[in-house]
Amino acid sequence: MAAPWISVRETVRDEWVDFNGHMTNAAYVAAFDIASVALLHRVGIDPVYRDAKRCSTFALELHTVFHRELPPKAPYEIETRVLDFDAKRIHLFHQIKHAQENFLAASLEVVTIHVDLNQRRSTPLPTEIVDRLTDFRRASDALGWPEIAGRRVGLKRD
Repeated sequence: MAAPWISVRETVRDEWVDFNGHMTNAAYVAAFDIASVALLHRVGIDPVYRDAKRCSTFALELHTVFHRELPPKAPYEIETRVLDFDAKRIHLFHQIKHAQENFLAASLEVVTIHVDLNQRRSTPLPTEIVDRLTDFRRASDALGWPEIAGRRVGLKRD
């Protein structure tokens, strides 16, 4: 398993461009959500799993940092890492980069929770998914903790 894993390769969609001529905040979150779903599918939380086990994940917290604009039709890719997980939660980290110029446009951290869809309550992740997450986390750990990850929202005061 190599890290970071490229979960998405796409171009900025026309409907994702705002009045300032760059990708909207909502579009970044949508793109990062596509990346989260790709990772979840890769570890086994996919439509077949949801139908068979009646379990999925729900987002608990998101933190997006914007670094540089992505213009209309810009090619991009999203690097995805598993920073951590426990019995029920998964902490993912995504970075969206311009695919040709390789600059960082934005990053997003998300914590998701594994949920029993019938009860609408959290439930432990099954062993086979934990094993796949472990592989992703080991690969991510080899890169070290991302400097951008774990930041808090607020204004710096002198």
